[in-house]
Amino acid sequence: MSRTPWKTSTRPRPFSTRNDPDARGSHASMIDRNAAVLETVAFFQATRIEKAMNMPHSPRLSTDFSPADMARALEDAMQTPAPTRIDKQVPSVPWGPTLQFDTTHVYPALSESLERTATLGSSVSADSAARARVTTSGIPDHKAPLPKLRYFAPVGVAGGMGPLATVDLQKKLFEAGERKLNELAAQTGRQVTDQDHMGVISFNLGHMIQDRTAYIKSFKGDPDDPQAVREHLLKDVAENPFWGALHVCMALKNAGAHVIMFPCNTFHAWFDLLAEHVKLPMLHIAEATVLSLQQAKDELPENPQIGLIATTGTVDSRLYQAAGERMEKFGGPKITWRHPTPGTQDKAMRGIYDGVKAGDMPLGAALLNEVVLELIKDGVHAFVDGCTEVHPAIGDITYPVPQVDAATALAETAVRLSMVLARLERKFS
Repeated sequence: MSRTPWKTSTRPRPFSTRNDPDARGSHASMIDRNAAVLETVAFFQATRIEKAMNMPHSPRLSTDFSPADMARALEDAMQTPAPTRIDKQVPSVPWGPTLQFDTTHVYPALSESLERTATLGSSVSADSAARARVTTSGIPDHKAPLPKLRYFAPVGVAGGMGPLATVDLQKKLFEAGERKLNELAAQTGRQVTDQDHMGVISFNLGHMIQDRTAYIKSFKGDPDDPQAVREHLLKDVAENPFWGALHVCMALKNAGAHVIMFPCNTFHAWFDLLAEHVKLPMLHIAEATVLSLQQAKDELPENPQIGLIATTGTVDSRLYQAAGERMEKFGGPKITWRHPTPGTQDKAMRGIYDGVKAGDMPLGAALLNEVVLELIKDGVHAFVDGCTEVHPAIGDITYPVPQVDAATALAETAVRLSMVLARLERKFS
C-alpha cells in the first residue's frame, strides 16, 4: 500500500518566546533559575520512570499514577534543587492560595521536591495586605471559622475557548479527581463526601477571548523572528486574544484558583507571555499530552509516528513538536508527528469550526472521523486529539490505534498538582 507523503518541519517554533532570552524580558531570569528543574523534571527521564514505576497503561494511554510513584521515579532525575523559600500572601478569598507559587514551581511540585525542601518566608507583601483590607472591609471581625482545604487546592479554567471544550474539561477534571478519591477511599475505608472533591473555578467567557487561529494567521512577518512574533502576540488590538485571556486569568487568581489551565491548544502560543504576567502556576496542555505518550512508551514502537488532529494555528505553532523535542533530550521517544494532507486539514478545520463550534456535532464527527481514518491509513501508531473540540465529537468511536485526548491528560496532571499544592497549604498555613 502506498502511503501519502508528509512533511516534517525543522524550523524553530514560531509562536513562542520560550527559546529566546532577549524576547522574554523578566521571564528570562525565572526560566534561567529553574531551567534544569523545568527541563529535567518536566519530561521525567522516560527510561528511568519505566523502571521505577513498572506500571500498566490503559488503552487510552492514561497518566493516572500517584504523586508518591512520581516522587520515587524522579528522585534521581532532579539536577538542581527545587526552590526552597515560599513567601506567604493574603488570599483574596478564603479558599485562595496563602502561598506564592508561579509556573516555575509546577514540576518541582509534581515531583514532591517542594514538599521536601520548602521553608516558609516571613513576610506578606504590602500590596497583598492592602487588597485583603479592601476585600474584607465591612465583614464583621467575629465570624465562624471556615473549613480548611482537604485533598485538593481549587483549580482554575480560563474557558470560553471554546465553550463546549470548557465544559468538557470541567467534566474530565471531576472524573480525574473522583478516580483519585476512590483510590484513597479504597486505601482508608473512608467514604467519599461532597467536601472531598476538587474545587473548580471556571470562567466560560467566550466573548472575552477572540479567535486564536485567525489572529495567528494574521501575522505577516517572519515566523522565525522571535521579536516580531512577540510584538504580534502582544499587539494592543481588539482582535488579539491575549488581553481578554489575561483579564480572565487575573479574575481566576482573585477568585481563589491555585493553578490555571486553558482548554485550547492553539492558545498556548501565548503561554510563556502569560507566565510573565500571571504569578500563578499554569499547566501546559502539550507537555501534559507528551507526558501521557511518554508514560505509554511500552505500547508504542521505539520511534513512534503520532498523528495530530489540531487547528492550523496549532500545527503552524509547532506546539507538540517542540514539546516532543524537549522530551527527547531526557530519554523520551523520538516522535515523528504526522499531519493530515492540506485537503484533509481543511476537513479538520471544518469539523472543528462548522461542526463542533457551530453546534452541528454530526457534521463535526463525520469530518473529523475522515481525518482520523486518513492518518491511520498512512500508518500512525497513535493519534492525539490536539484540539479540545475534537474529543467531544469522536471520543466514543473505537479505532484500531490508541486515541490520546489532550484534555484528559491535562486534567490528570491538574489533579496531581492540586493535591500537592493542598498538602503544601496545609503544611504552612
